[in-house]
Amino acid sequence: MTAQVWIDGVFAGAVYALVALGLAITFQPTRVMNFAQGEALILGAAIGYQMMSLGGLGWPVALTVTVVGAGLMGLLAERMIMLPVRMSGSRFAWIVATLAVALIFQSLFTLAYRDVDALRPEPLATGGFALGDGRVGWQELITVGIALAVMAAYDLFLRRGVYGRAIRAASHDPDTAVLMGIPVQRMVVLSFVIATVITALAGLLAAPVLYIGPATGLLFTIKGFTAAVIGGIGSPRGALAGGLIVGVLDSVVRTAISAAAGNLVVFSLLVLILMVFPAGLFGKPMEAH
Repeated sequence: MTAQVWIDGVFAGAVYALVALGLAITFQPTRVMNFAQGEALILGAAIGYQMMSLGGLGWPVALTVTVVGAGLMGLLAERMIMLPVRMSGSRFAWIVATLAVALIFQSLFTLAYRDVDALRPEPLATGGFALGDGRVGWQELITVGIALAVMAAYDLFLRRGVYGRAIRAASHDPDTAVLMGIPVQRMVVLSFVIATVITALAGLLAAPVLYIGPATGLLFTIKGFTAAVIGGIGSPRGALAGGLIVGVLDSVVRTAISAAAGNLVVFSLLVLILMVFPAGLFGKPMEAH
């Protein structure tokens, strides 16, 4: 097994970890697993492709537009998902709502880029360096480094920040949080915006290297969901661990056997881990429930 397989696995795992973190962020105050999360990754890739590859603009412009566009997408997604959930009163309404939003955004991206196979913007940094018998690109290294920094920053935000503590309170008991003066609805909106921005930035960073097509949002959602559940939903450390496990295992098995076998092994591992650790590797029983 060459070093390149492990390098590619760590890079893909960092991207899956950021998607898993986005899923965990929205899940904490809402107990809703947003199956449209992967569409934010496509948004970041699409903006990068539109701004840089087609528009000839630089990374600062693409980064700014991505943050603003992702913030607006987060606000829109919160309305499109949470409003039907509240109005229906069904405990399963979120499944239909999030899948519907995912399909709507997927259709929009597919129509906008129907002649584009992969949304591939210009990399932030070209070149790289040798590592064993493999090669690490600067773009890959930057992506992994930013993923680690985002995980650490959000973990610190949850533990030390005022809004982070408010999100944790709303996650634990929303009714009591309201009585204590915590604006739970604002926390829900904030969680959607933060999650969408993080996932869109992951798409912007990963698109120059990783294959991201206009209709691949649900695929990234599934991989991110698998990573989140393996690591423990609601835990930034679990999202990182789960993402790396999924990315490396998928890369190794795809190289050794086939792409289909990679998915089979990853999802089989998900079942085995949940049998032994129902809350995931780093999750808490309350989060699993």
